Amino acid sequence: MEDFKKLLKKYWQLGFVVLAVMILLTLATATGGDPRQAGSSYNAAANGYGAWYQMMLDRGVKIERWKKPFAELAKAQTDNQGATLLQINSELTQLQLTNEQQEWVKLGNTIVVLGIMAPAEDIPFQSDLDSTQGAVRIETTRRLKPNRVWNLPVSVLNEPILGDRSGHVITQLKLGKGRVIVATTSHLAANAYQDFRPNYELLAKLVTTDSQTVIVDEYIHGYHDSKTEDVPGKGDVFEYLLRTPLVIALFNTGLGILVLFWQQNRRFGKVVIPKPPEIENSEAYIQALGGVLQQANSSEFVIQNVGKATQLNWQKRLGLGGERLVEPATLITAWENQTNLPADDLRAVLGLIAEPHRLTPKELNIWLKKIQSIVIP
Repeated sequence: MEDFKKLLKKYWQLGFVVLAVMILLTLATATGGDPRQAGSSYNAAANGYGAWYQMMLDRGVKIERWKKPFAELAKAQTDNQGATLLQINSELTQLQLTNEQQEWVKLGNTIVVLGIMAPAEDIPFQSDLDSTQGAVRIETTRRLKPNRVWNLPVSVLNEPILGDRSGHVITQLKLGKGRVIVATTSHLAANAYQDFRPNYELLAKLVTTDSQTVIVDEYIHGYHDSKTEDVPGKGDVFEYLLRTPLVIALFNTGLGILVLFWQQNRRFGKVVIPKPPEIENSEAYIQALGGVLQQANSSEFVIQNVGKATQLNWQKRLGLGGERLVEPATLITAWENQTNLPADDLRAVLGLIAEPHRLTPKELNIWLKKIQSIVIP
């Protein structure tokens, strides 16, 4: 009973350690960042836009973050046109403007979408493209074609802003009084490109031309105003945990600990003692024969049989046939002609095969090692 208590205590301690490690790993993964954070102006990581947003603030540009659905923006901008909505996708996506967004653009507003799906071309991944702001660093092989159509009622399709011979990286579409600007990269002015000022300046020009207000869409990155009805995570703590991977990790960990306890403490049936592995008959025969030969000091028998088999194998490799033994001189000549290697060890081995005599165990071991050292390709 005492042993059982000690064992139970040991596994409880192990279980707590495993549980603590799983919690730490889960929290570390959770704090690693939501994938939607890529492109967010709140994000200070390499794929964020915090530095570019701060640059615009420092310049006195009228810029704000929007954390509501687009329908709310359309209502707020009804009487105040000339705004630019900047959407930076966390991953490449197709351009899909709703009817409401198209109507908003037609009134004289602009939508800039970074991160549009386009075909990949057989070109270098990194390129520096000329623009009015200087050489813009682009790291993508995706290019838009001049005839690309998104089923929008546009008067001018694919007016290039930045591109090369393979296609457009940034394209402008006219829609009513407004514009739709799309780019095949979502990292045009990310934090990782702070040393490439033309990248920052180009995006600044795109969002401020013909615009009085720049609006950065943070709603698509998971940010929501407290007044927004569809705020994810609204509710009590239990509901929040049910929507996160943490509860799944804890459940799986607890289940694993219970299975461990059951497996280690089960008391069903008799103890089964494993049978020793059976020795293969041929291996036993070889070991027995080797013991007999060693006791009888019959090195001649070993030399005659091992040497004959080895010589026949060498003859086959050298193209001399393997049915009967040839003269040692013939084998040595073929060896020298085909390998261009010294034949001292080969000559010594073949001499003993031709005239076997008794050797001491040490001498026999040396002779066998010489055989192993002779390798014929």
